Amino acid sequence: MMTTELPRGRYLSCAFSVPPNAGGQTRALLMRNRIFARAGEVRPEVLTLGPVRDHRERGELLRERGLLPAEMPFRNIYEHYRDHGWSEREPAGELEDLSRHRVREERKQDGSPWRIVYRPPGAKRPVYDYVCDDGSSFLRIARFSKVRRWTWPDRVQQLGPDGVLVGEFGSIGQWFRRWIRDLLDDDERAFVFLDSRFLVPHLVPMRGRRFHVVYQMHNLHVGPPRRWDSPVDPVYKRVLNRIGGMDAMVTLTERQRDDIAERRGRTSNMFVVPNPVLMPESPAQQPPRDPLRATVVARLERQKRLTHAIAAFGRVVEEVPGARLDIYGDGGERERLQHEIEARGLAGSVVLRGFDPRASDALWTSSTFLLTSSFEGYPLSTIESMSRGCPVVAYDIKYGPREQLTDGVDGFLVPAGDSAQLAQRVIELLRSPELVRRMSAAARASAQRFGPAECVASWAAVLQAAADQKPLRTRIEDATLELDRLRPASAGPLGRLLRRRENGAVELAGVLAVDGRGRGLDEAELALAWIDDESGAVTPLPLDVRSAKRALRLRAVVAPPAAPEARLRLRLTWRNSAWETDVARVAGGELSRL
Repeated sequence: MMTTELPRGRYLSCAFSVPPNAGGQTRALLMRNRIFARAGEVRPEVLTLGPVRDHRERGELLRERGLLPAEMPFRNIYEHYRDHGWSEREPAGELEDLSRHRVREERKQDGSPWRIVYRPPGAKRPVYDYVCDDGSSFLRIARFSKVRRWTWPDRVQQLGPDGVLVGEFGSIGQWFRRWIRDLLDDDERAFVFLDSRFLVPHLVPMRGRRFHVVYQMHNLHVGPPRRWDSPVDPVYKRVLNRIGGMDAMVTLTERQRDDIAERRGRTSNMFVVPNPVLMPESPAQQPPRDPLRATVVARLERQKRLTHAIAAFGRVVEEVPGARLDIYGDGGERERLQHEIEARGLAGSVVLRGFDPRASDALWTSSTFLLTSSFEGYPLSTIESMSRGCPVVAYDIKYGPREQLTDGVDGFLVPAGDSAQLAQRVIELLRSPELVRRMSAAARASAQRFGPAECVASWAAVLQAAADQKPLRTRIEDATLELDRLRPASAGPLGRLLRRRENGAVELAGVLAVDGRGRGLDEAELALAWIDDESGAVTPLPLDVRSAKRALRLRAVVAPPAAPEARLRLRLTWRNSAWETDVARVAGGELSRL
């Protein structure tokens, strides 16, 4: 197979932290970079932007486990300025003396100074001075939470060698962007990957044509009932609000991309690249699969819904005496899960094995792998299981399992939350080594679709498209819709309440004036649709559109909706930008203009 070349430039993957024992998102970040280094002929770098006292030790452990190649740089923003200082040298104002409010000094794992903690009177949060080996401070910043916006500091102070104030940033995002610029030569192009949703508000947008910001979404963005129009977590709301400022917004599945597109518009910077898998070589002497063994590899957190796996295995043991379930992973639910195991009398059948970096070895001998999560972005554990020939039994959730396996061929999909059917499928596998053998071969063949070559080819296409589209980017500052009429197609005064069943179709005509930046408004797309309030169903409607300078003239004859409660949505999509408004609403059988 011909190798695919990735576009030239620096490849910077950003995260707040990269814990060696972290789950799928971190492992996917590291795997992508290893694949880029080996198959894409680039030299990726991993950047962490959170304060950690054991950055060096983490890097060593990651390299020891083979997750971070020796030649791949692993940098931390605090360590960078600790070692290099600031280019600014002249005093830039007075620095407040906090020595009277000093609480303690914290040290690194090797015993060297790390930071000084202050608690000024009336301060809501501690203030930190980060220090060099000689004890001199180089940075002052208040403690903040990456989740809670109200804690984000509006002052990040740069300190010179003598503890003198030499500069100040107005936000942590300004500091983060400065670091990335400091790492590059003046004319270097960079692809800046964001795998953390928490980083998006601080790094999007990033000004300059040589910067291409790429965000990869690793998890589900909506809450129950998990439709495209379900409520969005505030953290993901910040992400969705900034899609227009990204050069590429990448989901792991087409279903998630389509759900996001339905919510805010299918812009030109939305792409799909699934998580890759590094196909492991089969052991020289393939051990037989244990007909009594099932496996789970997951964080012990509520999202993984491991109580379902335990409950299902109670049924399995009744039908297949001697069956065992090994659960690998750690997390906050360990004590509750252990209590659940004991309460069901499964202490000899279900075992919490804790975190084990070699947990994947168990998949060579297990007869099935269970996934019981409430939601996922695209589970890495299932595709890794398939790569080792271990058939997966998974809840059919958003998103991922349906895109990875074919029900009845290389594993089983069961309705989300149906632990009884989950148990039945596990029983089928444990009772039939022949079924396991057949599904095992099919699972390994399926996993090969997500190998390094496919990963690099997909990313090369996305990154080249992002670079090509950069000069064509748009920005919608505002849009104003002026309706000439919204009335029954036959008759009726403007603005009158319209009984849709009595009056039938409605005529809509008007002009949408667009205030924004970008060329070629005639290439923009305008779409009209009824949105069913109850079901979320979307019914597209015919719309005649003509462009005129910075405006779009529109006309439509709108058939009444089937739903008793619905809204009429008008959406503008202009390359990477999108805007929408509700034009009218049907409520109680009557249509009114908004």
